[in-house]
Amino acid sequence: MKKALGKGLSSLIPDSYVIEKSKSSSSGAPQPIVEGFELIPITDVMSNPDQPRQTFPAEGIEELAQSIREKGILQPVVVKKRPGHTSGPHYELVCGERRLKAALLSGLEKIPAVIKEIAQNDLLEWALVENIQREDLNPLEEARAYERLVAERGFSQDEVAKRVGKNRTTVTNAIRLLRLPAEVTGYVRDGKLTAGHARALLGLFTQDHQVQLARRIAKESLSVRQVEDIVARSVRKRRARAARLLTPEVADLENRLAQLLGTKVRVITSKKGTQGRIIIHYFSLDELDRILSQVHLPPS
Repeated sequence: MKKALGKGLSSLIPDSYVIEKSKSSSSGAPQPIVEGFELIPITDVMSNPDQPRQTFPAEGIEELAQSIREKGILQPVVVKKRPGHTSGPHYELVCGERRLKAALLSGLEKIPAVIKEIAQNDLLEWALVENIQREDLNPLEEARAYERLVAERGFSQDEVAKRVGKNRTTVTNAIRLLRLPAEVTGYVRDGKLTAGHARALLGLFTQDHQVQLARRIAKESLSVRQVEDIVARSVRKRRARAARLLTPEVADLENRLAQLLGTKVRVITSKKGTQGRIIIHYFSLDELDRILSQVHLPPS
């Protein structure tokens, strides 16, 4: 497919698409009357295996199903024929997973569909564009879809951006989110952190710090600007620390203490190296209690 899809899937939907209030089926479910599209049995459509969207909240599907019961389906799904199939569904869904799920839930027997000839390896691209245009994907689903286009289709990030109608920086920043620790991406998936929060966390130097700050964001509902300020201060301190002439012994001691306590530790020595102080960082009261238990000191 040489043409960029990012310019809109609306070109797939001819002006002749009309839905009128219909007669009921034998099951009592409304059946839309469609001009310009084929009505195909809903059980004859299989889901898109390349669907980039992984989460379909039940409440949202139920709301859409109720709307379908009252008004019918206002926009057809897009399907492709399954070539050479010997059994099972005749069609494979390209775009419209939520509509298909809601139509099934609402009791429809048939669904209006645009039947397109689409190469199998283009399914991910089509589904991705539709979800992006509808803003249906969470940041991680979008990032994984971009990464798959790079890995499976051999596209550069610049090519991905052009094909989905996005800025290259947007695609690059999205893919970078996948480098975050699993706990942090879990917060993003659950809506406790926004993509802006996650991008700010990428500025921290270690995954431990990313997790600690992510927990604080979720607990204290910090804004993106607040997180950016915290990260900026951390980076300045890290650079100041790097400017110190650490001996290998002191650097090793800092690393071992940080691993033992699970937090940032700084060892500052005198010029002679015979005196100094140890600074142990904590990022919440819960974190402080955990550190105290690590050194067998009960909380006050």
